[in-house]
Amino acid sequence: MKLLNGATLRTLQFGSIVLATSALVACGGSGDSPGATVSGTAAVGAAMANASIVLTCKNGAGSATANANGAYSATFKFDGPCSITASSGATALHSFAAGAGTYNVTPLTELLLDYIAAQLGTTVSGLLAGITSNVSYQNALSNSTVIANAEAAVAALIKKTYGITLSSSSFLTVSFTPGQPGADADLDTLLAAGAITSNGQPVASLTAAATAAGAAAPISSGGTGGGATGGTGGTGGTGTTAK
Repeated sequence: MKLLNGATLRTLQFGSIVLATSALVACGGSGDSPGATVSGTAAVGAAMANASIVLTCKNGAGSATANANGAYSATFKFDGPCSITASSGATALHSFAAGAGTYNVTPLTELLLDYIAAQLGTTVSGLLAGITSNVSYQNALSNSTVIANAEAAVAALIKKTYGITLSSSSFLTVSFTPGQPGADADLDTLLAAGAITSNGQPVASLTAAATAAGAAAPISSGGTGGGATGGTGGTGGTGTTAK
């Protein structure tokens, strides 16, 4: 048997390393990358201090604990969209994230889900439960036009019902801090007007109105849904596929 000289042996070893590395990259790497980040603020006017945040996505799941100002951040591997639940004491509010980015959890995002769920012919609980499997729900909650139209419709409903003009119709994705002007002041105004209950939920009549408005503007297959126009909804980034 002919022995390999040193140079030939080193060449073969190097080639083996290159092939192994290529195979690792092709299958997604070592799995050490942190994924993508969803962050935002959970508030009902007052911050949901130390709230438990749970995210359940099309693929992947994550969790976080909000700080004293209701701010949270979760970095994990996922494919959006994701449902978001913030819980603190007797208060539990829901929201969603289209992908990576800023997504708040407030009474307004609860109303937003009421509206979109009705557009899709389901309930909020049905919509959130279907995020992992229902393609129609996934498409709607990842569609920036659907989100923007729904936000604008909710803002228009609040204006019509309470005479309150929100500082931004992009309340799902706008950055804010409790106690500061802007989106948090909107929540304080709604609370004072009786639009939000003591446990942070929209009042039943407002929820019913949002549901009726959504049902009147259904999302057709592959469509964008109706509703008022105006405002821009956040699209977020796309997370890494969960391993």
